[in-house]
Amino acid sequence: MKRLELLDYGRFFAALMVVAFHYTFNGIVNGKINSINHIPSVIEVTKYGYLGVELFFMISGYVIFFSAKNRTAAMFAESRAIRLYPAYWFAILFTSFFALQWGGDLMSVYPGQIVANFTMVQSLVGIDNVDGVYWTLVYEISFYFAVFILLFFGLQKHLETIFVYWPFLFCIALVFGLQSKPYLGGYYYYFAAGALFASIANRFNRKAVVSLMVTYAFCINFSAGKAAHLSDVKGVEYSGLVIALIVTSFFAIFIYQNSKNGRLVSLPMSRIAGALTYPVYLIHAHFGYMFINRFATEENKIVIYAVTVSIVLIAALSLHLIVEKHFHFVWKKLFYYTVSCPINYFQRFQKKFQVRYQNPMS
Repeated sequence: MKRLELLDYGRFFAALMVVAFHYTFNGIVNGKINSINHIPSVIEVTKYGYLGVELFFMISGYVIFFSAKNRTAAMFAESRAIRLYPAYWFAILFTSFFALQWGGDLMSVYPGQIVANFTMVQSLVGIDNVDGVYWTLVYEISFYFAVFILLFFGLQKHLETIFVYWPFLFCIALVFGLQSKPYLGGYYYYFAAGALFASIANRFNRKAVVSLMVTYAFCINFSAGKAAHLSDVKGVEYSGLVIALIVTSFFAIFIYQNSKNGRLVSLPMSRIAGALTYPVYLIHAHFGYMFINRFATEENKIVIYAVTVSIVLIAALSLHLIVEKHFHFVWKKLFYYTVSCPINYFQRFQKKFQVRYQNPMS
């Protein structure tokens, strides 16, 4: 599969949206940054930066479709583990180091919490995340798990059909009030949208287009429908129309990506932009809050913002080059033995059981 340079830029832009949202707006609103005040003209834009997460999820749905369709369950699980865990483990250590020094009441951590966070599913058992941004990883893992189950039971050839009919489950969930259930609503709309765009890119299908239109409506309703709640919680006015337009722009990016020009587009430094996105996302939030809170004043906050972003970019680049690239062979071997081998064993056992069940007299 050709590298999707436009989506690499999209990933990085989404990360910058989230960084701007946290540093200039949300960190101040939630009290984790109390040494400076908002810049009113800036937050009118950056208060919508949280929508970068929705773009992340769309890109994930798109990429995972192509990642899964020609892989076995073991290959898929191993590749996802290599992608998610090494950078995440380093990010936990990075953030925890500063939290132990500067965390205070709101961002302090303790050893048991740090250890539990290495699983990535600590929130499911009521343990706080070392960094608040980790909440999105539970959605990523749950989406990957669903795809993994499909691959485990040999449904690779049916992925397109399954994704095409996924939005109709959203409709059923809406009727019965089940939107809060896993895979039936909320942020899963965006994973579905990305997967449907990928399905259409792979092979044009009118049913997929209809499903995508349905999913678009769900995405708009979900995100724009939160405007009033956000206004109450954040203390500033959110526009449902602006949210809808931003979400629509995300869909426009994918429409262009699927066009001939979009597929052929060549963008400078797209590879490094895409590679830095995940590390930047993982390490920026609580470290940034603590650094800004410790060193920023009303007089120097622009400089401190620039310094903070620079440190995050340098740390993210180091993480990518050293942890992800230099030690890639270590992670490859680790997850081959801890992920691929057990899955292959259980899959062989499952197939033998299936054959024996189908031929009980053999």
